[in-house]
Amino acid sequence: MYKRIKIKKLGRKKAHREALMMNQLRGLFEFGYVKTTSPKANVLKSRAEALIAKYSGDLTFRRKIGDILGTKELVEAYMKYVKKELKGVKIIKVGFRSGDMGEVSRVELINFKEKKTKKKVDSKEEKDKKEVSKEDKKEGRKVIIGKKVEKQNIKVPVAKNLKVSRQRAKSRSGL
Repeated sequence: MYKRIKIKKLGRKKAHREALMMNQLRGLFEFGYVKTTSPKANVLKSRAEALIAKYSGDLTFRRKIGDILGTKELVEAYMKYVKKELKGVKIIKVGFRSGDMGEVSRVELINFKEKKTKKKVDSKEEKDKKEVSKEDKKEGRKVIIGKKVEKQNIKVPVAKNLKVSRQRAKSRSGL
């Protein structure tokens, strides 16, 4: 019987399941997020939270993390992330996959990357931009001062009798 066993099998054998989770953990600490199905996302979240909670700064722990994450760059990213004040893992439901309608979720590390701040533009530059855009709206184009970017409205002819072929998704059995 399968009672009181807390591990999710995900329809895979142990070696495949472990390799899958290691790859997803590597992607999570490399990019800050991973898009995957919801059952895999739940398992990944628990694994990532456990990895973050186990942090200790000694050498043996660094070596264990190196075995899990694989490269020195990922170990450094992990160490940098764990030292932050606000840390954790969250799951966001994204939608459904088009092929098999599997529910897709996005697993994110909270506060992984710093947000870039935008420069404030002086009021004189804003006024100049507004004046130029008002003048050129009559001609159908927009010119931005300072960036030297011009946008013009160009009409492209569209083919009326354009046929699009639709193909049915094929399964592994070829049905």
